[in-house]
Formats: sequence, structure tokens, C-alpha cells
Amino acid sequence: MRGTGIHLRRARDAGEFTDRMRRLKERSGLTYRELEQRAQDRGEVLPRSTLSDVLQRQYLPRPELLVAFLHVCGVEDERDIEAWLETRTRIEGASGSGRRLRSKPLAAAVAVIVILLLAAGVWMLLSDDDEGEAPIPATPAAVRGWVEIRPARTPHLCLTEGRDRSGAYASAIAAQRPCKEAKPPRTYLKPVHDGPDAPHYIEWHHPQHGRGCLTIRRSAPAKGMLEPWDACTSSNKDQLFRVEPAGAASRYRLRVEATSQCIGIAADDTRPEAEAVEKRCADGPDQQFLIENVA
Repeated sequence: MRGTGIHLRRARDAGEFTDRMRRLKERSGLTYRELEQRAQDRGEVLPRSTLSDVLQRQYLPRPELLVAFLHVCGVEDERDIEAWLETRTRIEGASGSGRRLRSKPLAAAVAVIVILLLAAGVWMLLSDDDEGEAPIPATPAAVRGWVEIRPARTPHLCLTEGRDRSGAYASAIAAQRPCKEAKPPRTYLKPVHDGPDAPHYIEWHHPQHGRGCLTIRRSAPAKGMLEPWDACTSSNKDQLFRVEPAGAASRYRLRVEATSQCIGIAADDTRPEAEAVEKRCADGPDQQFLIENVA
């Protein structure tokens, strides 16, 4: 990073990245409480408990938390902020599944094919005359807009803001909770572009925190869970979901554009507070959701 003496681009993993964050905090001379208050004065959110957890447990912060932290530590140059964000993205990508895919390309390719076949819900023998692909089911226009998403097995629960039950990750994630406790946030299903085959953002609208797009976490803790990110972009396929009819009326499956895997409930749990997670697609009811428009 220019002008600070912190060699940001040399950071190779989450531990080294958060070490540079700690050095920046020490240089600011501010306590966690003071950092939180300064962020609040700027109209940003920087919970001191979350920041402390990030720096002590050495895991990558959410992008919006990182930006708020940089601002209150005096980093205002957009090029410097972009450098931090790019380094974070590089480390997150290196710690994910890409390394395993590169090391065993043939096995990985076979695994991807198997997953795609399972996700389509069909096993078939392909003949020389059958070279086409199954079409992506269109999302009915009626389920777009303000919606309520409820697990089909537990229709009295809604997909809404919760917390990682293990306590390893302090920020908001998607979980099933009683519908009467599910607002805020409000949920908005927004197509990325026009057309019946468009993937969707699942937006949360919160009176204090604004809009956030549910995004699959790719690093520990809470890997595979969904959390709201302020930055919503069609280039981030971890934010894009295919809303596919799942047989019965108003039942749908949420397929992740990045991996063709599906959203289900952790450990097939039917209890309140169980987290929504990415998992291999199956026909089980834990991956079926009732999606209905609300006023």
C-alpha cells in the first residue's frame, strides 16, 4: 500500500492479511470502541465485536467491513482501498476449491460432470445423436419482487437474518426463523437481466443497514453459508441464483450460478435458527422452498 509502509500485496493468506489490518489499527491509535464510533459517525457499520473477532481469529473480513475499517483508519484514497479489496479477493480465491481443481484436473472434471448430472436430477446414457443440454427451467414472473421464502418442510419458518450457531462467525447469515420474527430485513427477488432464464439476486432490505445481496461464503468460518454483501454485481456468481420450479405449486429450488449446487438447510435441520447452506443438489424437501409474493 502506497505511503504507509504496509506491504499489502505480499500477504499470502488470511493470517498475513489480518496482521496488516492489526498494524493499521495500531498505527491509528484507536480502540475498537473508538473505531466503531467513528464508523457510525460516517454512516458506516463497523461492529467492534466483529472486528475484534476478525483480527484475533485471523479470517478475512467482509468487503464492506474492510472498507469501513480502512476509512476510519485514515485510508481514503480509492486506489489504496481497491488494492486492499483485490488482495482480499486473491487470498479468498486461493484458499477455496480452485487449488484442488488445478492439482487434479481430470478427477475434478469428472467430479464436476457428476455434480451437474445430479443437479439436473437426471441420469442418462448419451447417444451420438443426443448432444443437447437440458434447458434451464424458467422462473415464473409471479415470484419476482417482494417475497417471503419459507422452507417447504417448515412453512412456519422464514429464511431471514440469523447467526452461525457454532459462534465461529459473528456477522449476519441466512437462517430459518419464525416468520413473525423475520422482519427486518425484507426480501426482494430481483432478476439480473430481462428474460425468463435470468438468474436472480436475493436482496435483503434493512432500515439500518440498507440493501445487501445474499452471497455464498467461500472461506472459513461459515464456509458455504449465505451472508448479505453491500456490493451486488452480476460478475460475482456467488450472488446469483436460479429459481427453479420443484414440482408442487409455489415450490422452488435455489441453484447457485457459480457451482450449480443448491441451497438447503444445514444437516436437514427443522429447528429454528438452522442455517441455510450450499450443498449438492438433491430432490429432498430440505432443498425446496415456498416462495410467495408479499405486499
